[in-house]
Amino acid sequence: MVVRKHIFHFVNWVSRHFFNNRLNYAHIQAFIYNNSFKKFFNLLHVHWDMWRGNSVTASRPYIFVLEVTNICNLKCPFCLTGKGISGGRDVRHMNFEEAKKIIDAVGDYVYFLQVYTWGEPLLNKDLVKIIEYGKQKNIFVMLSTNATAMTPAYNERLINSDIDYIMVAIDGGSDATYEKYRVGGNYTKVLSNVKNILEKKKQKNIERPFIEWQFIVFRHNEHEAKNTEKMAYEIGINKFTPLPAYVEDPEWAATDSEYRTEFANPERLRNCDRPWSHLNVRADGGVASCCYTFFKKDDFGELSKNTFNEIWNNDKFQASRRLITQQKRGQELEQSDLLCRDCIKTGVRPSFIETPTSTQRTQEDIVRNKVIPITQIN
Repeated sequence: MVVRKHIFHFVNWVSRHFFNNRLNYAHIQAFIYNNSFKKFFNLLHVHWDMWRGNSVTASRPYIFVLEVTNICNLKCPFCLTGKGISGGRDVRHMNFEEAKKIIDAVGDYVYFLQVYTWGEPLLNKDLVKIIEYGKQKNIFVMLSTNATAMTPAYNERLINSDIDYIMVAIDGGSDATYEKYRVGGNYTKVLSNVKNILEKKKQKNIERPFIEWQFIVFRHNEHEAKNTEKMAYEIGINKFTPLPAYVEDPEWAATDSEYRTEFANPERLRNCDRPWSHLNVRADGGVASCCYTFFKKDDFGELSKNTFNEIWNNDKFQASRRLITQQKRGQELEQSDLLCRDCIKTGVRPSFIETPTSTQRTQEDIVRNKVIPITQIN
């Protein structure tokens, strides 16, 4: 346990300091366990096109982010869904037939299927069926959940689905700290739910699903991070990740530098590969540029109107790839209404800037006028 803990500490530190992001351990597992010649050569093709700066590509995404629902049962104060914002989308669950159609379009090339974005996936009654279909396609399937809707019976279904990776989002080590951000949740219940699935794994003597505890670190809970990590490994969690909070209000930010992240960091997005490597589909069938965008108006396509092949090299995807290539090569960015342009200039998540509070307006001024050199803004 101690060795594993230090290994993951090292992975988290390296990814944060050198990649300016959290290196996803699940992606590494997917590459190892769910490979094929077709997938591998497609991955090489993707990275060849990225290196060449090709805006039109014959390669296919190898990471698939599928939002099975945009409904959530919690009211987290910095989450757009938690705030009750729909972003111009229908609020709904994606059904199995819709998910199957999209998986069939890209499944031969995809290593990794992430069945969550802006909602709580366990609320979708078709979730397990979608997971099982992904596994039939030899795809590594990852789920992130707030764990509030887990029950012993549901946990049994999850395990039997052969899901590879479950990330439980629990931001606290006590009722008081957890419920300050996860509004509407109950720490004691959630912890009991997680212990139940861990116990089922132990009883069945199985290694999967790999279970990660994600702990978003705020000022009010940072003092609990170390003890919660110790407890997590003691109950059987495979990986504990203290994640610096990306917050709207600086008063929520942790004081310990280990748990702080830069608000504006263009370097973090300088090597963005998403328009080549990722497919992001929302619960309403909209194709988003990446997981950081939220609003319907910013989608790159609509699967109810066009096929995947028609969308993948459309004008918006091509423009996005050109912008990222221009940024990498130090060229002047072409004028564009795409959110990608501001994102790669400022390093600020688009969904964050598009719903400003009074605090955010102040921070946005700092980003645009002080933090980022003027040569990078223009």
